[in-house]
Amino acid sequence: MIATKIGKKSGVPDNYTRLGEYIAAAEEKGEKLHQFWIRNCDAGTNIEDLDLALLEIEAVRRQKPDIADKTYHLVVSFRSGEQNKLTKDDLMAIEAEYAKALGYSDHQRVAGTHINTDNFHMHIAFNKVHPKTLKVITPYRDFKVLAKVSREMEKKYRLTIDPGITDGKGRDPNKLSPAARDYEAHTWQESFQRHVLKHREEILKGLSKAKNWQEAHQVLGGYDISLKLRGNGMVLMSSDGQAMKASQLDRSFSKNRLEERFGVFEGQQVKQRSKGKHLARTKRRYKPRPLVLHRNTPALWRRYLDKRKILPRQPSLTARALRNWKMFLLMEAVHDPLAMVLILIHRETLKSLIGSLHKPPKTVARNRNFS
Repeated sequence: MIATKIGKKSGVPDNYTRLGEYIAAAEEKGEKLHQFWIRNCDAGTNIEDLDLALLEIEAVRRQKPDIADKTYHLVVSFRSGEQNKLTKDDLMAIEAEYAKALGYSDHQRVAGTHINTDNFHMHIAFNKVHPKTLKVITPYRDFKVLAKVSREMEKKYRLTIDPGITDGKGRDPNKLSPAARDYEAHTWQESFQRHVLKHREEILKGLSKAKNWQEAHQVLGGYDISLKLRGNGMVLMSSDGQAMKASQLDRSFSKNRLEERFGVFEGQQVKQRSKGKHLARTKRRYKPRPLVLHRNTPALWRRYLDKRKILPRQPSLTARALRNWKMFLLMEAVHDPLAMVLILIHRETLKSLIGSLHKPPKTVARNRNFS
């Protein structure tokens, strides 16, 4: 089972009543309502009480007019056939566990399960405003909370284990692949995979909110990452052609898992820039950066970048060397003692650096020092 928060769309008003009616009606094509219940409303607990319950919930929400987002919409997706394993009491107990973990045990909510062919899922619409204290609760790091509850419920009810975006199944999610380690050993520059894994947690948090392929592409684009099909799987690619398996970001990011979630793969749709409008900027752009930092490294790095700008078109030995920070330092060491110092520092540091992101040495380059 996979629990996903459906975030509020920018520019779209928060309409709890409409969401509650959607859950009760199961409006999607081919979909039908399976079970339905209401929590913490004096109006009642059943579908026939929905109209009064929604009025009651809206009365609470109106007391916080300055809050634009007062709804937490959670969707829990189950594997095919699991609706036959779970009674209504089981489903309500599962919903209650998510509510408890998120801090919404005493909050008003509408919940229901829908069946659409093999797609069995649960909608839960929490009112983020507490009915008595009027405190607005917004869970922190909720994607980890949701994954933890999902694993617990799978074990309790003997459901298929479906690792989510925070699960590693004993492997080190931050370990570089052999290809990435080779790249760093031969160039002494940060690999694309290190760039991706450095921002792994925030990338996965953004992807947990994506509802379709285009939204997933948009999240990845913010980190200068393209998602492409390759062979029978998918890869994450940098602008300079480096690639890593998508599943190296997380097990839930395999081709099969993503197509179960979003449908058949869709490539990114390129939007044209129009007058007065600007495309979203990349948050964390991938650029080649030195892995090791000495107090005088920035000066040499700027010299390296300046020389790269005037590379000759013909592939000479010098031109090839200038495409590689390591080779540049080796060439500079002939007449620049600082380059030799950096070579010695690199060789010692890279023994512990390559292959690990958990405890980077103090000399690891900080991105803000380079451009």
